[in-house]
Amino acid sequence: MRLIGFILNLAALTAGVLANHHDSLTLSPAEHSVVRYTNESLIVQCRGPSPQVKLHWKSPRGEIISANKGRIHIEQTSPEQLQIVFAHIALADKGNWSCEAVEGGMHSKSYELIVYQKITFTETNSVTTVKEGQNATILCEVKGEPQPNVTWHFNGQPISAEANASKFRILADALLIKKVTQFDTGEYTCRAFQVNSIASDMQERTVLMKIEHKPQWIHTLHTEQQYAYINGTAIIECKATAEPPPTFSWYRKQKRLESNEHTHLIETQATFSRITIHVHDAKQFDNYRCRVHNHLGTIERVTRLEQGEKPPPPTVFQLRGYNSNTFDVDVSAQRDKDKVGPMDVNGFRIQYITEPEFKADANKWTNAKHKDFPYEEGASLLITNLEPDTEYLIRAASRNLAGFSDYTKVTQKRTLSLELRASAGALLPSLYQLLTATLLLLLLRRCH
Repeated sequence: MRLIGFILNLAALTAGVLANHHDSLTLSPAEHSVVRYTNESLIVQCRGPSPQVKLHWKSPRGEIISANKGRIHIEQTSPEQLQIVFAHIALADKGNWSCEAVEGGMHSKSYELIVYQKITFTETNSVTTVKEGQNATILCEVKGEPQPNVTWHFNGQPISAEANASKFRILADALLIKKVTQFDTGEYTCRAFQVNSIASDMQERTVLMKIEHKPQWIHTLHTEQQYAYINGTAIIECKATAEPPPTFSWYRKQKRLESNEHTHLIETQATFSRITIHVHDAKQFDNYRCRVHNHLGTIERVTRLEQGEKPPPPTVFQLRGYNSNTFDVDVSAQRDKDKVGPMDVNGFRIQYITEPEFKADANKWTNAKHKDFPYEEGASLLITNLEPDTEYLIRAASRNLAGFSDYTKVTQKRTLSLELRASAGALLPSLYQLLTATLLLLLLRRCH
């Protein structure tokens, strides 16, 4: 009898356990686990065997959900159906959620809510400034579920803290850069990787680090003495870098100069300043001082403007050849071969403009293009990238340390059309033929 009683009790217990997993309650979706990201929504419906079985939902902590509105609430869609609604899922919602019969018994059904969190960064600053010589810390507080892996890059290149331990140290939520210099200026990127059962994700955050430092000259080579002539112009430049960006100022005889169109025009950008001096009288031949300043320091540089001589215009100016896109220009000037002085011609400038542009500009050379050449006796000066079948006006000037000469008379010539280019050799001597003829002429002169 005892054995029969034990068997009956065991059968009743087994029936109860099976009832918990049979279709007395059904969930929709029917999965044993549901995966969602934070801030996503979810609705799970629980259906009882009959309207007489009252249902309720329990959280992973055993709390009965009774609210009819809010972030997590229940909705009775029919007498035998009760659904739980997650308007915005949070990380704290993960765990086993159960639908049970209010009166107890064997009616129960549960599912596991698995919550993932996409990669997000806490910090929002995209620029940081550090003084030269100090340590810098670039924050990268990243959130995600599962916890993302993080790597660091400098200007697109991976940072190896092990290979360069004296410079970098990777912290839990930051990158430490020791004793920064100007070479450490650039973009530091924190890349976060995450892999889960739904998908993989990669997000990155880039911070531009600027190194504060006092002004420094960009080019150490400095021309301490420049030349100009009366009614000419002189350009003196001053180039420096600093962080924060510097202010430029110009002085003459301890007096700060202000820009004006009559005597000196001052143009300033982030890393350089230029003063163009229009020389009207000899008093303007003087010392000009450029001062560069920020809150970390000041540097100065003096340039002496001396009176020079206006160079003579070219003694020779002619076209030796041309085609659809090129002019071959012959320019020369007198120079003393035995004695080269600072006022000797050291180069040429060739200006050119199309005839339509010249007329549109009221017969002025304001928008003309130009090309500068160093002095070289007998050299072939080529003006390239011209438009085919186009009338050009062209002129030349000599150059020395004091400036440019007056321009020559204007020569006007039309480039060849593309159709004639193939037969240009029959119409005009080629450059090779011109050079050969020139050499033969020189040899004949020596023979006589």
